[in-house]
Amino acid sequence: MTLKVVAIMNNKWLSPRAVFVCLLLSGVVHASTMVTRDPIEQPALMSALSPTTQLTDIARAGERLVAVGWRGHIVYSDDSGVNWRQAAVPVSSDLTAVHFPSAKQGWAVGHGGVILYSSDGGGSWVKQQDGNSTKELMAAYYQAHLQRASEQDRPRAEQLLGDVDLNYGTGPEQPWLDVWFADELHGYVVGTFNLIMETRDGGRNWTPLMERVDNPEAQHLAAIAAVDGDLYLASERGTVFRRKQGDGHFVPLSTGYGGSFFGVAGEGGLILAYGLRGNVYRSADKGENWTRIDTGLQAALTGGTVLQDGRIVLASQGGTLLVSDSGATAFTAVRPERSWPFANLQVTADGRLAIVGTHGVQLETMPAPGS
Repeated sequence: MTLKVVAIMNNKWLSPRAVFVCLLLSGVVHASTMVTRDPIEQPALMSALSPTTQLTDIARAGERLVAVGWRGHIVYSDDSGVNWRQAAVPVSSDLTAVHFPSAKQGWAVGHGGVILYSSDGGGSWVKQQDGNSTKELMAAYYQAHLQRASEQDRPRAEQLLGDVDLNYGTGPEQPWLDVWFADELHGYVVGTFNLIMETRDGGRNWTPLMERVDNPEAQHLAAIAAVDGDLYLASERGTVFRRKQGDGHFVPLSTGYGGSFFGVAGEGGLILAYGLRGNVYRSADKGENWTRIDTGLQAALTGGTVLQDGRIVLASQGGTLLVSDSGATAFTAVRPERSWPFANLQVTADGRLAIVGTHGVQLETMPAPGS
């Protein structure tokens, strides 16, 4: 059966990235439509099939791999992706992203505004936030923000409070799309319609930061990444937001592209922004100037990672991998023997690639440079 979905939230169109995170593949009906309890209150069902079902992101927790996906499934592997076990998770919401700043402590986020925390390397999880608690937090924060605002800043403060009402007026429906932590205390979550929060105490308390992103049109924030100490947000309309180390605001960088970016990857001053229709834009000066790289692909690029030798690999929804040269000035397409819609990928402890997507996890050995 083919299921075509058009997603509209709060009378705003949902970006292709968010639609991708919601479904990733046409033809699959969400099982949570058959349950009566809210997924943010219902623990994930344990299943031996969880490593082979829809997974959306994967991270390293030390040498362990941890992957997240639909219906609250979280699986982990201690042998570089050969065998997997399912973690105990207190929600059955679809999960979109996971990040571990250390071998033990990590966070996962997803639909219903859930923020999950693990202190044991992903073996078990507790819920720190959901859309209900975030609604209360944001409403109180931006009401106080409005009361403190000067006459000059009042229109923007009113807009932000109005955005909170729009985002949460019909319930805890807005998803977080990505999570990133600098260490075990300091981290960020980002999502639809300019939603962003920061914690400095390991998620015990969160501070909204929507006023710190120069994003008055409330474009979706699809991903967050750190490159050389600066933070970058992948967004819509060819926009990448940058927060320089020590600065207070995320400012928009224009890449010259008109579509949506789904991720940012890079190191050593090199930054790649990737997204719809195989588009990749490259900057060698921290985002001041961008150049489009012709990848030859039309499928969306949904994930990326840096290999041990510095090359960058991108995963496509069409089941193809793009492997960069040493300077990320060009890409070579690699189609694995088993190919289906990919979501993201991670380098394993033994140097292979663990790729997650519609059929769970698969392992690939990357060709040597120049081969």
